[in-house]
Amino acid sequence: MDWFVSVREEESGAHLYRGGAAPDRATVLEQVVHAGREIAHREDGSVIAVAGEVVIDGTPVDAIAFGDPGVSDETLRFEIGAAFDRVRSHTGVRPEMR
Repeated sequence: MDWFVSVREEESGAHLYRGGAAPDRATVLEQVVHAGREIAHREDGSVIAVAGEVVIDGTPVDAIAFGDPGVSDETLRFEIGAAFDRVRSHTGVRPEMR
């Protein structure tokens, strides 16, 4: 499964992104959260952007709060998975990931 995460830097308007692939749902969600957290923050820990966009297997997922320190990684994984399943079910594609 391919995935893509992007964050728009609020000051410059530049888009920062990461992408990858993983063989299963759990690994995809883990990689997406890690990448989103990484690009939502500068090296000094300051926030570049609170929300980022996620695409998994060509399916856009809701904006995700990667830059919000009050949201746990576990919560982000749950939200991304639930949003992915919801979007896929509305498009007629089976909701479970390979």
